[in-house]
Amino acid sequence: MACLRFRRWAPAAALFLSAGCSLTEITVAEPEDVIVAEVQVVLTPAPDTDELTMAAWAILHRTYRPEGTPGISGAVVEVRADAERVVGLEEQDSLAHCIALDLIARDSLETDPSLDAACYRAEATPAPFAPGERLSVSITAPDGRVLTGVSRLPGAFSMIGLQQEDGRCRVRPDTHYRFRWTSARDSWAYVADARFQGLRRALGRRGIEAPDTLYLLGLAIGREDTTIVFPRQFGVFEAFNASDNELEILRELWKGLPEGVSAEVAIAAADRNWVNWERGGNFNPSGQIRIPSVFGDGTGVFATATSRRVLVKSAGVGDEPLCGPAEP
Repeated sequence: MACLRFRRWAPAAALFLSAGCSLTEITVAEPEDVIVAEVQVVLTPAPDTDELTMAAWAILHRTYRPEGTPGISGAVVEVRADAERVVGLEEQDSLAHCIALDLIARDSLETDPSLDAACYRAEATPAPFAPGERLSVSITAPDGRVLTGVSRLPGAFSMIGLQQEDGRCRVRPDTHYRFRWTSARDSWAYVADARFQGLRRALGRRGIEAPDTLYLLGLAIGREDTTIVFPRQFGVFEAFNASDNELEILRELWKGLPEGVSAEVAIAAADRNWVNWERGGNFNPSGQIRIPSVFGDGTGVFATATSRRVLVKSAGVGDEPLCGPAEP
């Protein structure tokens, strides 16, 4: 006979049980407590001297933390090229110090206050590492668990045909510019970030409500895909989940950079580990696919990149040189 569930009458339930129904005892396994480490190292040359600056950060969190157990605070995080060149990442008092970095960790991301994560960070000029070097990371958690990973920094690359002065250039209003660069050895993709400023006033004149600052992503897949049109090819990924108002903003930017708007553009050559961890899995029913590059007593990614930066301003005239010919 079928077993029925009664929420209020225990005696009735007992009668059904005595009539032949039985309950099977089920044991629920406790979820495994796994450390997840997301570590990135980025090298960026200064626009005037080409002296390299290193930015490194690590976000440590856990898949499951039993009540009463400590978080990831107090870990030792080190990135090294050899025994002499070791950089220790210092723990920060807020996760925002890692989220707010350029490129792979972006300031458009909102920190989840419920996320039990710790941020570790280090910066150095001149950089202790060089493009093309093999780096390793080691993470020792307070409870003694150890995670390790290796990555080869992509090679350096140069912009082609870009006219700039002290890292600044301009485009004429409502036009595009095609960024071009040399290929970077050992890179698997190029990540282009743009942080737009001055949108509220510029688009407000067109009757469009917009935030003053907006972050958009562009992507060039493959080591030989070394060109991207700005701003037309930025924001394509954001458009998939955009509201009607956000789509209206994107459409205006895709027409060309509005007058009075500036954008800090960073183009980064990303390594294999970054691509394998971040790549989308829309073709797979399981969703996004992540291939880890951090192993040991946990999982995660150790990604490296080399980058170039330029501040682009939309203006008919100005002290900055034109970035180059406008893209049709």
